[in-house]
Amino acid sequence: MPPKAKVSREEILDKAFELTRKNGYENLTARLLAKELNCSTQPIFHIFENMNHLKAALYDNVRLYFSEVMNTPSTDPDIPLFLSMGLSYLELAQTEKHLFRLLCMSDSFQLDSLYELAGKDIPSLDSKVITKMWIFTHGIASILATNTTVLPKTEIRELLIEVFQDFYHGKPD
Repeated sequence: MPPKAKVSREEILDKAFELTRKNGYENLTARLLAKELNCSTQPIFHIFENMNHLKAALYDNVRLYFSEVMNTPSTDPDIPLFLSMGLSYLELAQTEKHLFRLLCMSDSFQLDSLYELAGKDIPSLDSKVITKMWIFTHGIASILATNTTVLPKTEIRELLIEVFQDFYHGKPD
């Protein structure tokens, strides 16, 4: 009898993250995960009660990943944190389509706010400005994540700066 495969929680979640990134959340199964880990499904279900628990842990890892990326300050000193976060969010939508769809475009889980996704408090901006920017930025992100159209990074940056200035400086609604 061959020895039991020893697979850690971290290895399972790392592989689940990788498979979700590549194939999408909806295509993640215990069998596929076990195949990729070279084990049976038994070690997976020994660590996770069921796929819902595994997917909830995966979701938390994806959210943490997004938070880390979004909170990495821009190398451009002229870009304030809020704009940097928006640009990072859009970059993630464009380059991590499957992860973005899981986190921001599915009803599998629910975020209460941008703050939860970012993992931090947004410094002293009017909540109306934040709401408007969130809606605008998420609209562009949805376009990028679904391949609806291609927008050059420079155009996206200019749009975000222009809209932020319009919202922040109190232009009429």
